[in-house]
Amino acid sequence: MSTFPSSIARVPNLLLSRMTGGSLTRTSLQIARLQEKLATGLAINRPSDDSVKSAAISLLNERLERGDQILRNLQHADSALLELDTALGEATDLLNEAHQIALSQIDFAAGPDERQSQAVVIQSMIDSMQSIANRRGVAGHLFGGTTPGVAPLESFLAGYRYRAGAQGLRTDLGDGNAVPLTLGSSALGSTSARHVGLVDLDPNLTPDTRIADLRGARGLGVELGVVQFTFGDSEPRSIDLTNADTVQDAIDAIESAIRQYEDDTQIDVLGPDGVSISGKRIVFDVVADAADGSDIDLVFSDQGAGTTASDLGINDPDGSMGFNRSAPDGLGLNPKLTLTTPINALSALSDPLGQIRVRAAGASSILDLSQATTVQDLRERIQGAGLGLRVEIDPEQDRLVVVNEVAGSRDMAMAIEEVPGGAATAAALGIKTLDLQTPLSVFNDGRGVDALTGNVDEVTGLPDPARDVDFDITLGNGFEIAINLAPDDLASVQSLLNAINTQADQQLTDAALDPDLFTASLNDGPNGIAFTQDTADPSITAGVQVTARNNSTASWQLGLLDAAYDQNTGTLLSEDRSRIRVNNAFSDLIDLRDSFEDDDTLGIQFATENLEQSLARATESRALVGGFNQQVQRATRHQEDRSVLDQTIRSQLRDLDFVDAASRFTLLQTQLQAGLQSAASLNQLSLLDFLG
Repeated sequence: MSTFPSSIARVPNLLLSRMTGGSLTRTSLQIARLQEKLATGLAINRPSDDSVKSAAISLLNERLERGDQILRNLQHADSALLELDTALGEATDLLNEAHQIALSQIDFAAGPDERQSQAVVIQSMIDSMQSIANRRGVAGHLFGGTTPGVAPLESFLAGYRYRAGAQGLRTDLGDGNAVPLTLGSSALGSTSARHVGLVDLDPNLTPDTRIADLRGARGLGVELGVVQFTFGDSEPRSIDLTNADTVQDAIDAIESAIRQYEDDTQIDVLGPDGVSISGKRIVFDVVADAADGSDIDLVFSDQGAGTTASDLGINDPDGSMGFNRSAPDGLGLNPKLTLTTPINALSALSDPLGQIRVRAAGASSILDLSQATTVQDLRERIQGAGLGLRVEIDPEQDRLVVVNEVAGSRDMAMAIEEVPGGAATAAALGIKTLDLQTPLSVFNDGRGVDALTGNVDEVTGLPDPARDVDFDITLGNGFEIAINLAPDDLASVQSLLNAINTQADQQLTDAALDPDLFTASLNDGPNGIAFTQDTADPSITAGVQVTARNNSTASWQLGLLDAAYDQNTGTLLSEDRSRIRVNNAFSDLIDLRDSFEDDDTLGIQFATENLEQSLARATESRALVGGFNQQVQRATRHQEDRSVLDQTIRSQLRDLDFVDAASRFTLLQTQLQAGLQSAASLNQLSLLDFLG
């Protein structure tokens, strides 16, 4: 309040003026601050108003701002998920309709004309599926993965190529939760098919091999640091390998330190070859020996807890390893296969590379790999063929991986073959898709090959081997070879050929015929199983034929029923059933369309089965989107409730009590007016007022 002491009149006028002015100013300041609060509606407008409450309000403001952003994310996610659900619903409806059409063509004997018209319908569905796959939403292309700005599906040659990644964009919901805004390849099924090489290329060390690309002698990589070495009873000397980038860098540093030791002690340690590499090891040309002719060991060790020497294979775990004239080799460093690995460093290759034939996307190309100097060159030549292929490296097994990215018909599936009479380059690189080591489980788009086994006589109930015969091979002289395949025979192409040749040799021998009359092998050239008969035998007057027995599907699954016979070579060449094919909705719809066009009832049946899988994948993807949408709805309600609670608490801390503030404002105005009147009265008093 604007109060004045009772003795205020007995002071000089200047002091009186300052005291009354200060009291009035304080009252005016309180009125001004209260006016600010009344104008803003806030009890706290700056931290100095209440530091404790201001800190709490600051935290609440930050949390509310973050909550507002999360709510915006949730609204965006809700819109994106709604669009995804709509697109997947349309795709599911299309696949379901195609499935129903396929079933209707299997259930009764439809004519070729009707199936031709249905093929047109299926093609329109394929076009619609492409439109759905490239549909845009609030976050870009719905199925664009992590690159939603680019249409994910493109027409490529006679098929369809998916260019986005497997994962989609995700939005933050707070608390570490996220939901997708776009989907990747998983919604459409497999968008690529991989052929993992059958050969570990087993690269050797080269001077340019990077230290980071070594698995190390312990199999744990190479941890660079400082190593020590001693020669005989010499004092340890240190070698700093911290900055080594390549194997040559490490070798240069080690040899330089040893040569410096030689200069300092005038003792020859290394011969002219110094420190070098051989295979996968670091090698030391140690020449010095003791006076009695015995070896002197060059010993390396690690400092403290370091592992550099052990990782580089110049020390063993127990520290007993030494290099001398009779023990020059270090331990194997097991370098990884990389794009920069030279071709001549691949120990799995014994001959120079030649040509391979690549079939994919309905086209084929012969590639000359003889001039390739690195794995990168191989990759560029295969990918540069323009057939929708991609080359990767399996980092765990040092194998090449060839990926087919184009979905299409069975004829468009990928096959890598030898060029007849060539250097068997595809097999040497392990990328031949039909080789002796190829498992039969990859045949027929992963369905494998089935064989009859365990059948019994219906009368006696005893095992009947005749009922387990899968197919007959009829030679050109009319002799029939019955082939009974067991489960063990279906492990690989090699086991299959061994079983067929063993049974053929036995039956030919039992019939007093030359076992060399028939041979089963892999074809040199186009992939396929070759049944070859000796056309020089005068009894051979016709071609080789294969006939299924006991309703077995093995001969069809091996491609033998649709095989082609070459009269000149006496060879029946099967279809290649090991081709690498993309398995998704587009492949299935193309199969159904082609089967309708070819009036192929069996093909329609297989396409129907595949469509069921695609339909299940689309349904699962839609269910996943629905689950995310429910999560978004729950998160939205939770965030809204949390925001309301935070706003309530902030209001209690920050907002002004207008009734109390108005009362105080009235009192301060009265106080100011009274203070002004009192000051005016006091300023009118003089010395005469006290003398009188």
